[in-house]
Amino acid sequence: MIAELRYYTIAPGRTEDLFTQFREVSLPLFERHGISAHGPWLRTLHKGEQLVYILEFEDEGDKERRWTAFRNDPDWVAVQRAGAGQPPLVAGIDSVALER
Repeated sequence: MIAELRYYTIAPGRTEDLFTQFREVSLPLFERHGISAHGPWLRTLHKGEQLVYILEFEDEGDKERRWTAFRNDPDWVAVQRAGAGQPPLVAGIDSVALER
């Protein structure tokens, strides 16, 4: 099993919007694609806030397959298109791979 610890630096003033999208869109899509997700949590920093969550995968191949399916899901593509031209929710993304 491998885990992926993800940090999304939240654009100013967009905390509630990002958490709503995560709960209502991302989590159901993760479930649809067999991605085990834990979180989200709010991390408060001196320079802003981050949405933090952890995903679990069997191995690197499983991770790549499931992320590809998620990114190509028509519902996720529609969310991305709908957000085009709008103020961004996320100012940056960091990811850390965790292995046992």
